[in-house]
Amino acid sequence: MFQPDYGLGVRLAWGALWPTLRGLGALGFKYEIERRASIPKGPFVVAANHASHLDPPIVGVALVRPVRFLTLDDLWGTSSVLDAAFKVTKAIPLSRTRYPLSAMRTALTHLAAGGRIGVFPEGRRARVWGESRPKRGAAWLALRAGVPMLPVAIFGADEAMPIEEGLSIHRAKISVVVGRALDPARHFSTNDPVGSLTEAWRQQMTEELDFLAAKAVL
Repeated sequence: MFQPDYGLGVRLAWGALWPTLRGLGALGFKYEIERRASIPKGPFVVAANHASHLDPPIVGVALVRPVRFLTLDDLWGTSSVLDAAFKVTKAIPLSRTRYPLSAMRTALTHLAAGGRIGVFPEGRRARVWGESRPKRGAAWLALRAGVPMLPVAIFGADEAMPIEEGLSIHRAKISVVVGRALDPARHFSTNDPVGSLTEAWRQQMTEELDFLAAKAVL
């Protein structure tokens, strides 16, 4: 049987996230996690909203396990810091301009080996949730591989690393909700299984982000 292709560098990188987070907490950062249910033990596709370059490590900390993220190929080469992060976490380049056949094959192979794949269905960092229609790749992967699709809602990352300020980091409170895993089998019988699963993800994400927004003003 195949084994997830993480490697020593990936395990060390993800293992360093918790100590790093504790260090940031001492400097004034706040980080809260809520989990609605147990995280699936086997392979799954994690799908999160995307407002900051901090989102991948935020998701990794929330899940406490390595994740290989699909990352737009035009981000590679824009920053030595990002390039190093992509390399050590074995991110999978995803084409913005053509069908990402190679990326999808790599992701499916990783899922078949028991690994986890991370996707941002918005396709890019977005200042406002819902301003762009979610892309269908995460749901397609979950359906094709027959694995759960796990929603993760992130609130506050855009304040910690605003889109317009590159890689500058500010003190901020970041809140995360790991939602209930979506079973792709429930959508097989619909006219559009990929669209149905994508919509179920969108609805759960909207509920959780509304919850986090309301909690932030209390």
